[in-house]
Amino acid sequence: MGILTRQQGEVFVITSDRVTGASATTRAPARLSETYEVWTGTSWSTHREDAVTFASLVAADEYVRANFGKITS
Repeated sequence: MGILTRQQGEVFVITSDRVTGASATTRAPARLSETYEVWTGTSWSTHREDAVTFASLVAADEYVRANFGKITS
């Protein structure tokens, strides 16, 4: 599963290339499509408005580093 931070308007969110219902893979995606899930703080969601938001890219990246195990489980 690829995890990255992405800018959405004025804020940043944590996204994944995973697809709901698909089995997990360790392969990197060939390219990121517009279909992606966002991190809500407790789980992944297909609803972009549910995403935890961050004021900066640095803040989002720090959150991923600090919570990597939770985000990838």
